[in-house]
Amino acid sequence: MDDFILSPAQLEHELQVGRFKTTDEVITHTIQDWVQYLLDEGFEGSYFQVKIVGPDLTIINTSRTAVATLHSQGESYVADYQTDARDTLLQLQQVLREMISNHQIDI
Repeated sequence: MDDFILSPAQLEHELQVGRFKTTDEVITHTIQDWVQYLLDEGFEGSYFQVKIVGPDLTIINTSRTAVATLHSQGESYVADYQTDARDTLLQLQQVLREMISNHQIDI
């Protein structure tokens, strides 16, 4: 998980490289990558895509159907991450593990 917690220097580096235009884009991409990693690990393959729009994180299956939507604790997942990156990632991990264990997300 530590690879997904970016320091201010890492955020600045991502912007300088030019891959992203704003810090919010870097954070959004980082959170999406974290959730993607958890889903790929939980299902032993890449069966889902993750998309963050505003306060919602949507999980989409291979048929391009939304199978789950998670809501941020605060204003948005970006704001939550800026407040406490580790806690935001841990909360997402816990929610996803429960959803996978309870078959609320399934392939």
